[in-house]
Amino acid sequence: AVIDELDRLGYIDRTRLGIGGHSYGAFSTMNALAHTPFFKAGIAGDGMYNRSLTPNQFQYELRDFWAGQKTYEEMSPFFYADKIQGAVLMYHSIEDQNVGTDPISSVRMMQALRANGKTAALYMYPYEDHGPATVETDLDQWARWTAWLDLFVKHAGEPNVIVP
Repeated sequence: AVIDELDRLGYIDRTRLGIGGHSYGAFSTMNALAHTPFFKAGIAGDGMYNRSLTPNQFQYELRDFWAGQKTYEEMSPFFYADKIQGAVLMYHSIEDQNVGTDPISSVRMMQALRANGKTAALYMYPYEDHGPATVETDLDQWARWTAWLDLFVKHAGEPNVIVP
């Protein structure tokens, strides 16, 4: 409904939409890419994509994995990697100490995306915790994000565009 309204008002080009988020926003980004047809690209950072890797509750899900297994599975974009639409750029901090976002989740999600022939990339940042702390990482991320969105959103479908 939001996309329809923004399109009606002339604020967006609904054929060139991207989505992104960090942490729970990364999890939400991947779910949006898996369950909607709207986005040409997504950027997801320091996320958890397989909720079975957080078996003792997450966010507002108060049941553990064994009591709420169906919910954990249905909410995990990992289990829908074959349905993901759009090019996915992921990043993860190697020293992420957030108990709900272990870097292995991004590694396994990347493997699932590649196994399903999806356009995806993963960048791992050493010496960073649950988000960038250094200017160098900030600058690197912004450069990668801009290039990714230019390629897959701004120039979506244009001929002679080289995919990384």
